[in-house]
Amino acid sequence: MDNFHEPPEEAGLDARAWTVLKLLGSITGDGETFYLPCKDNFTSNLTVRLLDAFQTEFGEKLCVVLDNAPYFAAKKVHEFADGTLLELSYLLPDLPELNSAEECWHQLSQRLGNQLFEELDELRDVVLAALDSIGSPNVSPYLCL
Repeated sequence: MDNFHEPPEEAGLDARAWTVLKLLGSITGDGETFYLPCKDNFTSNLTVRLLDAFQTEFGEKLCVVLDNAPYFAAKKVHEFADGTLLELSYLLPDLPELNSAEECWHQLSQRLGNQLFEELDELRDVVLAALDSIGSPNVSPYLCL
């Protein structure tokens, strides 16, 4: 499903109680995108939830390319992956230009720039709607460097 995201309400979260809006995102080799809205800081627990959601959405046998953020490289994440058909690969450190998802964040920033949102709910609704219109970059050039 293109531009899939799990609405906070479906994840059992009351979005009205949020004080921040954070997103994790991914792109498949076929250009499908997946966004996970988060109310809390990114942690290894959230990464495990994300990897589990990937498997639910795209199948159990996956190669997932991650950056070197501590919440992606944590021991708990590796322990989870060891019990699955996931293969985790990591980008070289300090090279965000190798991360194809950065293009999606750039497009989102361009769409939302120079706007004032009085309420977090308003921002959340605009962000989630904008995700559906963001073009997915071709990941092949990123993987073939």
